[in-house]
Amino acid sequence: MKKLSIIILNYNTAAMTLKALAACRMASEGIDYEVILVDNASTEPFTPPHDDRIIFIRTEKNFGFAGGVNRGLAKAGGEYIVLLNSDVIVPINFSKDLIASLEKNTADIVGPRFNYPNGSFQPSCGFFPTIARELIRFSMLGKIIGGGTLIYKNSITAPFFKKAQSVDWVSGGCLLAKREVLSEGLDERYFFGVEDFDLCFQTKKKGGVIVYDPSVSVIHYHGFSSGGRRSTASLANESRGMDYFLNKNYPANVYLRKIVALLYRFKIAILRLFGL
Repeated sequence: MKKLSIIILNYNTAAMTLKALAACRMASEGIDYEVILVDNASTEPFTPPHDDRIIFIRTEKNFGFAGGVNRGLAKAGGEYIVLLNSDVIVPINFSKDLIASLEKNTADIVGPRFNYPNGSFQPSCGFFPTIARELIRFSMLGKIIGGGTLIYKNSITAPFFKKAQSVDWVSGGCLLAKREVLSEGLDERYFFGVEDFDLCFQTKKKGGVIVYDPSVSVIHYHGFSSGGRRSTASLANESRGMDYFLNKNYPANVYLRKIVALLYRFKIAILRLFGL
């Protein structure tokens, strides 16, 4: 068994995917690793570099993030598995550092700190939704006072980011998991967005530990492969995913589901109104 399998999905982001691939290969030197590169039925040409450590899969249709990852998982032979978006650039020693963090913190899943390309902080972890947390997230009060579904870095939350912390979820854009955590794959009823919430929820339900480690950081070109950072298409996908997540995991909390759906509809309407 290999030490590490890295699963990267490509969908019409050839140049960015090749940059992400080059970075993760450099970051994994000294480890017995493999890369499973899944082309999710791109309409633009994509040819991976020749490397015996790259397993290339081209799907017959776009299966979304969860479906694409699952097809990669079917080929993965690593003790640990990294899920990596095609728009995430990892640093040197990333793989060793994240594996060390997972083992040190006796975690089942560990996620790094995300930064925007300009070096500024990007939220990538948090706690499962409640009505209060979602109201804070959508009003953006979380940026000021914290307490939302997403954990932002501000003067109040600054101590949180000084060391590895236990959280409810970390972003599926870049995470490391034990092989057994992903043995059942991701729920393919999610297309793009919220499948990471669900993976972490199912893991915690079984007694697993989710850790966010800000000492390991990556650069995330947020939204590059999903239509843009503020695109209504990506928000609509996220809205459908969150509705399914709440119905699946909080079936009795009807009010939470209704309020979150209204918040998404309002935000999408505002973006469309201003042509964003």
